[in-house]
Amino acid sequence: MNRVTADYHMHSISPDARVPMEEMCRAAVERGMREIAVTDHLELFPPDYSGKEPAMFDDRYIERYFAEWQRCNELFDGKLRVRRAVELGQPGCNPARAAEILSRCRYDYVLGSVHKVYGVDLAFKHYSEGSNETLTRQNLALLYEMADCGDFDCMGHIDLIKRYAGRQGFHIRLIDYFDEVEAILKRLVRRDKGLEINTSGLRQGLGETLPGLDILKLYRSLGGKILVIGSDAHRACDVAADFDAARELALAAGFTKLALYEDRKPSFYSIADQ
Repeated sequence: MNRVTADYHMHSISPDARVPMEEMCRAAVERGMREIAVTDHLELFPPDYSGKEPAMFDDRYIERYFAEWQRCNELFDGKLRVRRAVELGQPGCNPARAAEILSRCRYDYVLGSVHKVYGVDLAFKHYSEGSNETLTRQNLALLYEMADCGDFDCMGHIDLIKRYAGRQGFHIRLIDYFDEVEAILKRLVRRDKGLEINTSGLRQGLGETLPGLDILKLYRSLGGKILVIGSDAHRACDVAADFDAARELALAAGFTKLALYEDRKPSFYSIADQ
């Protein structure tokens, strides 16, 4: 059996993680990973945003990431490939800042995600208040915008909203918005962008990955070929968590290979049974 040997979503110096990159790398080696992408958060905000959060993701933060990457890349040479990566949050709300960062920083892999919907943080939303349908449609609009013109390699946790809504007892399924989801996936395929299987939902009470089999099958049926698996680990103990289950899901959806990235270009390795 060909195992999953690359974790393409994890955090170290991100404000919501703060785990030494070296510790994440050691955990990856212990779990049999050959390659990881340390996708520390880089959240973007509208140019006229007046809050304090943008200062958390300033140039010093970026420089610190690359310094840690350089150290770990040398420390684990021959044991683990550590890819220079970033999780860009809401790139569509400040395209100029996103373009400036990506033109200046040499990343191997860019994960594009939506964590906030017009100022509403999905993680802290009270889903008993307001219309969840309206919020979901707004979320889908931002995902389409990113799929249509964003500079990224794979889309992260496309149905993240279900993780946070589920914690509060609300069941949101993106596949119920079939036309919108199909349009997003078609743009990913047309632009040679990939999709992520995020395993965090399996260990955080949701009981399923982000996305589930329905969206993965739809992406495959539309011609989708680029797939990565990421743990979204914010702790060393979660690195490569539930990857056997994610592999089975990928195979069930029709994928026999997973993507790896170097200098923003994909290559593939087999996860098929021999």
